[in-house]
Amino acid sequence: MLKTATKWCLLCLLLEAVLLSATAATPATVKRIVIRGPEQVTDGWVRTDGVASFTAPTLAGHGRAWSAYDHILMRFDLTSVMAMRHGRVRKAVLRLHVLEAKNPQRKVTHVAPAMTRWNTHATASSPLGDKSGWPQRAGHANVRYTMRPELETGKVICQPGKIDFEITEMVSRWLYRGMPNYGLMVSTSPAIFGKPDQGTWSLLCAASEAKEGTRPALIIDMEGVPPSPHEAESRALALYPSASLPPVRDPYYMVYYNAGSRAQWRQLRTINMTTYSGQGVWLAPRGVANLTWAEGGPIDWLPDRTAYQHYYTNVAQSNAIGFCGHESNLPGAQMDWLGDAFRAAERAFPERLSAYYYRGESKMAQAAGQKHIDLLIQEGYTSTHKQFPLRGFAIGLEGIKKRIDTARACGAIERHVVMLGHICRPEDYHPGHALTPANLDTLIGELRRYAPEMPGIGFYGANGQQLALDCDRLAHKHFVEPAPEMVILEPQFEATLATAHVVVRVEATAKSNREISVYRWFIDNRLVAETDQPDYLWDLRGEHPGRHWITVHAVDSGFHRSAIQIPVRVAFGQRAEP
Repeated sequence: MLKTATKWCLLCLLLEAVLLSATAATPATVKRIVIRGPEQVTDGWVRTDGVASFTAPTLAGHGRAWSAYDHILMRFDLTSVMAMRHGRVRKAVLRLHVLEAKNPQRKVTHVAPAMTRWNTHATASSPLGDKSGWPQRAGHANVRYTMRPELETGKVICQPGKIDFEITEMVSRWLYRGMPNYGLMVSTSPAIFGKPDQGTWSLLCAASEAKEGTRPALIIDMEGVPPSPHEAESRALALYPSASLPPVRDPYYMVYYNAGSRAQWRQLRTINMTTYSGQGVWLAPRGVANLTWAEGGPIDWLPDRTAYQHYYTNVAQSNAIGFCGHESNLPGAQMDWLGDAFRAAERAFPERLSAYYYRGESKMAQAAGQKHIDLLIQEGYTSTHKQFPLRGFAIGLEGIKKRIDTARACGAIERHVVMLGHICRPEDYHPGHALTPANLDTLIGELRRYAPEMPGIGFYGANGQQLALDCDRLAHKHFVEPAPEMVILEPQFEATLATAHVVVRVEATAKSNREISVYRWFIDNRLVAETDQPDYLWDLRGEHPGRHWITVHAVDSGFHRSAIQIPVRVAFGQRAEP
């Protein structure tokens, strides 16, 4: 027993040692770097009467009416941060120790990055102590103008003690966005000309030459690790076939089945998707996605679940854009085979666009709601070509809405469009059942009101070339025209991007008193983020160098969607720390 117990004790100790070793080897999620002391910090103050000091143990930030006003300058050496080993700045704080504070007027003390290179010879009239000058506004130079106004932060200081300023954005720009590290200015004073009365206060802080524990400190919490280009697809929220095709370049699915000739296609300016077309190679460079056929069944050469999974995976592998499952008549539980086939294809080829001709099957709506099918194309016909019987093919508006309700209940409403039809010549309809531009207009308008979330519309073409043009026009009227106006403010078209982080910023304006509710951000064929703000921080360390496409979608409160796209060139490489 003693020998057995000893073995168990040794085994437990060994296991504990292994676990401790593994824990120690795992890098911390957040690493704190503290920068302080005269070896890492250059600081001093300048006064509007010409006096300055960069060697005193205190930093003067006083204001004296009718006399002179002080500004504090400090610069932290950031090389110890080793920013390229980390993902981002989680938080950065400037910590000052206030030795003296009298502020009867409760003036705000501001902190901002300096825009001007300065040294320890600086004065209130020159950043280098020579003939160089501080920035100008309206033709007048002033030391206070070196503060970058859009990054200013401030606090009211009324008593001695520790005071913290959060400066995360400033430090992030130094480390990752190429902003020169010219340090910070701390000032309670506005721009001073002459000897005016801008108030009187006292502010004295410990300098980097002061005793330990009171020196200014820059406290930076770094988080995560840099992204890898090889993991770009696995980080994406969703993948699509191409940035040049819907739903990336265009935010809507505008589907037209059986358009026919190239001459017809050239006239369909809004339509961007079709299925089973022999024109696919010609259409794709023109921004139209053609989805290839996938059998829905039942059929004898797909006898079981495994056969369906292999078949759909092979179809996805063989077609770079994607595929569309034809409507299925599989009985009962066999419908699960089809859902599993879509899941298998999606797992193997997540970038392929997958669609299904949907007739209200809840299992297929569930698969779409679970994101295994990109698009349900509802066969929502209210009229048919006279060669087809109305009964059984035309389901009417109420039938369409019932299928919409099923998709909505399964969480698939934003992956669902209604295909209207048939689009025929007037003489090819059943008597009294012809579709016209007017009743198509009414029908599309009703669908937009009933299910505004739906990302597009579809049409079943049956040799109705003239009515097809009206379909294209009405799709534009009901979907594109009400969409927000949008412009990419930064980066510029064809910009070369060479910093670790780049901010993509757009300006979107919704129409008819609506508001923008969500922005979707794409890099190439990857959906990388969804936000409620018009900017996205792009980490270029996670991209391969070369040409990339930035696409942004803006969706308003009425589910109207717009898209804008620009090309850029990534030229970022590992560089020296700031």
